[in-house]
Amino acid sequence: MIRFAALALALALHACGSSPESGPGLKQVPRNRTLVLDCAEPNTCAGQIADFDSFNPYIPTGSSRTGWNFLYEPLYFYNPHRETDNLIPWIAQSYTFNPDYTEVEVKIRPGVTWSDGAPWTAHDLVFTIDMLRQYAPELKFSTDMQAWVKDAVAVDDLKARISLTAPNPRFVLSYLAPNSDNGLFILPEHIWKGQDPRTFANCDPAKGWPVVSGPYRLALSLPGQRIWDRRDDWWAAKTGFQRLPEVERLVFLPYMDEAKRVQKLIANELDSCLDLRPPNIKSAVDANPAISTWTGRQLPHGRLDWWTITLGFNNLEPPFNNPQIRRAIGHAIDRRQLIDVGWQGSGTFALLPFPDFPPVLEYTRQVRDLAEQYAVDSFDRRQTAAIMEDQGWRRGADGIWQKGGERFEILIESFPFLQDLAVVLVAQLQQAGFEAGFRATSDSATRITQGRARAFLYGNGGAVRDPYFTLRLYHSRFVQPTGTPAESFWRWRNAEFDRLVDQMGQIAPEDPRMIPLFRQAMEIWLGEMPSIPLVQWYHRIPHNEKYWRNWPTAENPYSNDSYWANTWLLVLLGLERAPETGG
Repeated sequence: MIRFAALALALALHACGSSPESGPGLKQVPRNRTLVLDCAEPNTCAGQIADFDSFNPYIPTGSSRTGWNFLYEPLYFYNPHRETDNLIPWIAQSYTFNPDYTEVEVKIRPGVTWSDGAPWTAHDLVFTIDMLRQYAPELKFSTDMQAWVKDAVAVDDLKARISLTAPNPRFVLSYLAPNSDNGLFILPEHIWKGQDPRTFANCDPAKGWPVVSGPYRLALSLPGQRIWDRRDDWWAAKTGFQRLPEVERLVFLPYMDEAKRVQKLIANELDSCLDLRPPNIKSAVDANPAISTWTGRQLPHGRLDWWTITLGFNNLEPPFNNPQIRRAIGHAIDRRQLIDVGWQGSGTFALLPFPDFPPVLEYTRQVRDLAEQYAVDSFDRRQTAAIMEDQGWRRGADGIWQKGGERFEILIESFPFLQDLAVVLVAQLQQAGFEAGFRATSDSATRITQGRARAFLYGNGGAVRDPYFTLRLYHSRFVQPTGTPAESFWRWRNAEFDRLVDQMGQIAPEDPRMIPLFRQAMEIWLGEMPSIPLVQWYHRIPHNEKYWRNWPTAENPYSNDSYWANTWLLVLLGLERAPETGG
C-alpha cells in the first residue's frame, strides 16, 4: 500500500491544496481506485516537487507536468499512432479554413464548463492567444502566436475567428490539437485576466484555484506528493460526451532514480513511471508478471517517439558557432556503438532530426542522398583530425585539441535518463581528442534553455505528420541571446533556411511543392549541421496491470502512454480496474 504523507502536513504554510477540505478531511480512496505515478521532471521534482504551490503551464522552466498537461483540455487531440481518424474533436466541434489558409473559424462544443461552473467559451480561446502574443517571447508558444496570429476574435460564445499573418494550413494541428508536448493550453479568462502570466502561481485553494476543465480537482499539493481527486460534475460526463474515468484518485510522487522506480514497480507501489533504460525495464518485466509495456513483455519494451535525440549546441558561441567544428565532432561519433553499448542493442540510430513515423518517412526517403553527400554517417576520427587541424587546432601532449592555450572542452548537459547514451558518447569524443564530460543536475534544463549550456543532449519534438514541425524549431525567430530563455534553444540562424521553412508552413503537407522545398531546406541544414542527430527515441514505459488494465499498446494505440504528454487524459479515460482487485 502507498503510505501517504501525514495529513497534518496538509496544513503546512503555502501548500497549494492545504485547505481544511484537502487536509484532515482528505477522503479515503482504496488503492485499487488510485493511480500512482512519479514526477517526470528531474529539474523540478528531484526529491520533492519544487512547484507544489504553483500551476502555470506557460512558464518555460520550473513547471512540472503533474496536472496542467491533461486538465486544461484541448480543442482537439491528435494521435499519430492510429492509421486513420488521427484528429479527435474534443472541446471544439469543427474548424474551417478559408481558401488560402489565412483564416480559421473554430466552433466550440456547447455545454463545456470550467471546474468552478463558469462556461468555457470562445472568449477563453481568444484571451489565451492574445496573452501569448502580448508576452512573446517569454512564455511557451508565445513566439509562434506572435509570428502567426494577426487577430483573434470571439464571434460569439461558441465561435472564434483567428486571422493569420500568412497562410498556415497546419495552424490547428500545430497549436490546437495536442500530441506529445505540442499544443496550447486554453486558460479561463475570468481567472487569468489582469494577472502577469510570467509570475502568476494560479494555485490558491481558498479561491478554488486552479480552475481547470478536466475531470479532477486538486486535493493536496505538497513537496512530497500531488493528489488529484475525481470530480463527478465534469462537463463531459454531464453532457454524455464521455463517461467518468474509473481512476478516482491520481497521485504524483517526486522524481526518483530508476532503481527506486523499479523497486516500487515490483512491489506494485507504482502503476507507471518515467522511462526506464533497457536493462531496468527488462528487470521490472522479469520480476513482476503484472508489468507490461507498449510492446507487451517483448523487446524493445517501448514505442517510437517523436523526440529524436541529437547532440545540440549553443550555435551563437565559439567554438560551436563554426559549422566545420560541428562537422568534426560529428565524425567522432559512432552511432551504432551508442546503441550496442548504451542500449544493449535495443534501438535504432538517426541520421536526420526526424522520427521514423510512416508519414514522415515519406519525406525523409527523399533526402537520403543528401545525408550521404554530407557524410552524416561517416564515423572517421581521421576526418575529425583533418578538420580540426584545418581550423587551427593542434593536439597537445595529452592528446587534447588545443588552440591559443585553450583546450577544446565539450561539457554535455542533459538528463539522467540519457546517461546510458551520454557515457558512451563522452568516451567517443575523448578518444577523438576532445576534453569531454557529461552532467545532469537539477538545473540542467535551465542552463539549456538559457544557452549557458554550450553542448547538450536533447530531442527534436516536432514531426508526426510531415517535416515542417521539426524544421520550424530551427527557425531564427526562436534565437535569443545567451543568458535569455528561448522556447527552442538551438540558437542557429540562416535566412534562406527561414525563408524555405516559412514557405513550407504556408502550404499543405500533401502539396507537391513540399518535397522540393524540403530538399532545399535540408541541404542547408545538413551543410551547416546545427545539431548532430544520434538515435531514434523509444519511450520504455512500464504498465503495471496489478490494479489497472487497458493501457495503450501497439495493438491498441488509442493514445500514447506518456503521462507527461498532453494526451494523458485519453489514457485516464481508457484505463479499467483489474477485475481481481475488487471494488
